[in-house]
Amino acid sequence: MSTMLAAVLHDYGQTPQPGQLPTPVAGEGQALLQVEAASIKQLDKLKAAGKHYTRYARFPVAVGVDGVGRLPDGQRVYAMGVTGMLAQQALVQLDDCVPVPEELPAALAALLPNALLGSDAALVCRAGFQPGEVVLVNGATGVSGRMAVQAARLRGASRIIVTGRNAESLGYLKELGADQCISLLDEPQGIIEQLVQIQQTTPINVVLDYLWGEPVQWLLAAFAKCCPHPVRLVTIGQMAGAEINLASGILRSTPVSILGSGLGSINAEQLRQYNREHLTAMLERAARGELVAGYREFALQDVAEAWQAVLGPGERAVVYME
Repeated sequence: MSTMLAAVLHDYGQTPQPGQLPTPVAGEGQALLQVEAASIKQLDKLKAAGKHYTRYARFPVAVGVDGVGRLPDGQRVYAMGVTGMLAQQALVQLDDCVPVPEELPAALAALLPNALLGSDAALVCRAGFQPGEVVLVNGATGVSGRMAVQAARLRGASRIIVTGRNAESLGYLKELGADQCISLLDEPQGIIEQLVQIQQTTPINVVLDYLWGEPVQWLLAAFAKCCPHPVRLVTIGQMAGAEINLASGILRSTPVSILGSGLGSINAEQLRQYNREHLTAMLERAARGELVAGYREFALQDVAEAWQAVLGPGERAVVYME
């Protein structure tokens, strides 16, 4: 039996370690991908901690939900793995593979699709974004938030407003295409007043929210004061808290719709359609330098260090397979 080097998890709550696992064998409709690189995401860590709704069938197991590599015919593709992608080889479904331009660096090819799924796919599949609309990215300083700003710009948003706590990151978001920044370090009443002023001058059409918690309550308070046009609020993350206090009167008295975006609300067929029609085009734009993202590179042998690395705002760890 042949073996491969992988990031091996022995039980929930542990840090994956480099180790040998049997090389997986492809079944019908599958292929054995020679993995180039895979990023480490919050999803990977939640799953390894046993805090995600998807569970591992057995241990030990290779971790990592997605990555970039080459099929047996040499084609370079991105895919979500049937087996863990933080490994030298992984099984993928051929129908779910997305072509990756040769010019695109492996690190970007590994991290962009997940970041786009948490931003651009939310715009397209859940918010129904149209060119010319005004977009607010709530909690925009992380990897997906920065990608949301770029996606909204490339898709023709007339105005992009961002919120966040890190002043340096907010300044960088202006370089990426944001028109206005709101600091979440301000007093809540001041934040609400800024949002009301925006609603009076350039009303918001779409909110991509990565925070939930109190910042969403401030948004809803502003919309309760001024909401001249319908708003689609799409929640993607919960960095500020998993719950909010929501009076039914706010939704009955304002034209605000609240939606979620994730692998449960975007079904498998919608995801395939997004990959075919949008992700491929976005990767081509990235190869031309139209999309950027921060990352730090690690070797597979150093996966434990990568897993626990303290990264900068908007930065993601990417592991190269050797």
